[in-house]
Amino acid sequence: MTFTVFDPTDGPAAKAFMPARRLPTLSGRTVGILDNGKSKSDRLLQEIQAQLAGEAGVADFVIRRKPSAYRPAPDDQLDDLARRAHAVITGIGD
Repeated sequence: MTFTVFDPTDGPAAKAFMPARRLPTLSGRTVGILDNGKSKSDRLLQEIQAQLAGEAGVADFVIRRKPSAYRPAPDDQLDDLARRAHAVITGIGD
């Protein structure tokens, strides 16, 4: 008896990208916070937000929560963050 095994994987997809330039400071800037929707991610990001406001002098935050942790953020959320924030932080929970 002979078995044929098919491997459905395609291997890693290498994509070249140019990372955004680092801001010299967050002081006086607006930082976007994208909560991925998982349990307790809001707690982690609230702590980060408090530290950034106190220690880095962040002036304002734009906070968005994805409707599902298992799907990409909707385009309107990403567009809003890109338009209103100088930098964005996203985080996970559990």
